[in-house]
Amino acid sequence: MTEQQPSDWQRRFQDMKVGFDRAKTVASNPQPLKEINVNFPSLPNINIESLQNTYQKFLTWFNEIPASGKLLAIVACALFSMTIVKSVFQLITSLITLSTFGVILYLIYRFSILPKGND
Repeated sequence: MTEQQPSDWQRRFQDMKVGFDRAKTVASNPQPLKEINVNFPSLPNINIESLQNTYQKFLTWFNEIPASGKLLAIVACALFSMTIVKSVFQLITSLITLSTFGVILYLIYRFSILPKGND
């Protein structure tokens, strides 16, 4: 049984050496990666041309409406933008308040509720 162990280790060492030699040849001669086409049928195909076409349609529509309609559209967009900004600020404020409350609760737990060790 003691005679089999050195030959087993020698065989494993030779296998590892062959594996390293293969890895060296693969690393020295890298194969180009194959291009894989991935299609996401549920996602719309968005490209620059479609965005430009949509923008041109919007400009055409915007230029056709009367001046009072343009003013109303600008005011509506401004109000919508301000609502979004207000919501983001409220979210940030809530997160800051929640983290502050968590730190206060941790400090109360650490210094008053946690049993004190023998000092």
